[in-house]
Amino acid sequence: MTTKMPLGLSRSTLFRSFSTNKRKDTAGILVIGDEILKGQTEDTNSRYLTKEIYKMGVKVKKISVIGDVVSEVSEEVKFFSKSFDKVITTGGIGPTHDDITFEAVAKAFNEPLVLDPTLHKLCMKFYNTTNANIPGMKMAFIPQSAKLNFKSNISSQPLIYPNISIHNVYMFPGIPELLIKTFRSVKDGIFRNNEHYFTKCLYLNTSESDIVQILDTVVRQHPEVQFGSYPKLSNKQYQVKLTIESSSEQNTTLAYDKLVQLLPEGSIVNINDVEEK
Repeated sequence: MTTKMPLGLSRSTLFRSFSTNKRKDTAGILVIGDEILKGQTEDTNSRYLTKEIYKMGVKVKKISVIGDVVSEVSEEVKFFSKSFDKVITTGGIGPTHDDITFEAVAKAFNEPLVLDPTLHKLCMKFYNTTNANIPGMKMAFIPQSAKLNFKSNISSQPLIYPNISIHNVYMFPGIPELLIKTFRSVKDGIFRNNEHYFTKCLYLNTSESDIVQILDTVVRQHPEVQFGSYPKLSNKQYQVKLTIESSSEQNTTLAYDKLVQLLPEGSIVNINDVEEK
């Protein structure tokens, strides 16, 4: 699909989506927590996840931020589960009243919460108690058909507390350090796409309006490549950043070289042509 938009009307313009015949896996991310919606906590999890998932050749199609309301999270989980190949949730796992992710996901799939014996033992050990009624035991009640994912790809030791999944929904903690550790450990078991995207960048000292015809030409010549144009206001180094990417390194390079050939002489700023972090 090609998106035709007048250049200069937005901070970013997407010129073309990938149009390969091979189906690409898709993912959706649900960020759960009132603290995000109130601005009390910064959401760094979704940015981390999108970058990591993209590296694995999977496109994140939507990110949704939801408050701690069981019915609302449940409806969003149902929608995401039907819409995308994989669903990642972050937040809402813990012992307090506002940790409602397990309950909401169970509701989404019409399942009861059940006490998992493995998690029961883990919680008893973690909290160093034999009292099964402690608040922390809430983390041992999961949807009935949920699976425990202990496998670690970054250590010989399995995760202390596993990632919990049901169908195509994978539930991760909201604490960034725990999210990163858990995701790194189980990501290869979730996303099995062997492809990834190759990206090159160009930085220009000219405006979008000056290069729109050149971009349109290259877009038509390379329908398998995605191009992006991102104006940079009040930047002394460059005015526009162009991205060129596809699932083929050769196609990316060919489109990149064509742009270099057609762009006005002296318009390219000498900045490293890899994606900015």
